[in-house]
Amino acid sequence: MATIHDQYHDPGSAGLFVLLSTHPAVEEFVKHAALESDTAEQLSDRMFAWPAKRRFPIDTAENTVLSCLFRTKCASKVPTEVDNLLTRAAEVYGVQPLLDQVKEAAATPPALEGEYLLPQHKRLRVNSAADAKLAEQHLLCEYRRLGTEDRVIGFTNLTKVAQDFGVQLQPVTLQKAGMTLCTGKVAADLIEARRCATKEPLFKHAYTQLANAFRGRGEIRDRDALVTAAQVLAELDQRSGVDKLYDKKVHDPIQTIFNTTKVAEETLDINGRAISVAKLAALPASFWNDIVGPDFGQALMDKTGAIDAQRIREVVPTLPLDLKIILRHQVP
Repeated sequence: MATIHDQYHDPGSAGLFVLLSTHPAVEEFVKHAALESDTAEQLSDRMFAWPAKRRFPIDTAENTVLSCLFRTKCASKVPTEVDNLLTRAAEVYGVQPLLDQVKEAAATPPALEGEYLLPQHKRLRVNSAADAKLAEQHLLCEYRRLGTEDRVIGFTNLTKVAQDFGVQLQPVTLQKAGMTLCTGKVAADLIEARRCATKEPLFKHAYTQLANAFRGRGEIRDRDALVTAAQVLAELDQRSGVDKLYDKKVHDPIQTIFNTTKVAEETLDINGRAISVAKLAALPASFWNDIVGPDFGQALMDKTGAIDAQRIREVVPTLPLDLKIILRHQVP
């Protein structure tokens, strides 16, 4: 499982800063909340919506609101029971109306509509593999002319249709779709450049905090955490006005965070060890039957009896802890 951030596990408190600065009603509601890290250490596991991970505190109405909002920004899969407990806590504390208000105000990016990569403009229709390759060339050539939102939507939708048509995209395309790794030092330097580009002390501090979260780190593979960081950076840039300097003095958030062309390999967290999905799928059916038993082993197979990568993604995270411990040590 990728790193999940909440108000007590927020690198540089950058996510919390953006959340509060963009939601004044929430900022007013939680202004007296105790958010110091030592406060979290004093809470029992049952005071978290995700006790096993000690994430999303629900000990107070204020923390419940923040936990619900942090949860919506997590790209990682979170167990259904966690979402259910957050919903119940919001109802108990009577804060659901505030959350509904925030949800209604939140802008949501347009979804892929029909055959267009840029549905809001009805541009770049893709009906074949050849169309996908032409669309890739067009997006790369026109990148500097595209707005930030169009960049994200266009390249994200391109990766989806490319997969459908079996098209292999260029590494630079995957980078712009947020599918590559991050070098911590490079990200820190690119974020620090924003601090120099703004005169507002509050934003200077926020950029420094976010840069420090990357400083001293090497290669970062956790895509969910990187997506969250890019979202935080985009919101900071918009509020500070730095977004007007994209492609001039600073890189946009995607190029800042996903600053390599090395494609991130999909992994699963097996009791603290990140193991490639491809490696797990390559293991023979006999291995799975011996390690996790025939019932789970059967659940990982397709109709032909071969191990299916998609089923690996769905089933392995649900394995009992004792089987995960065994699997962690048995995978080569």
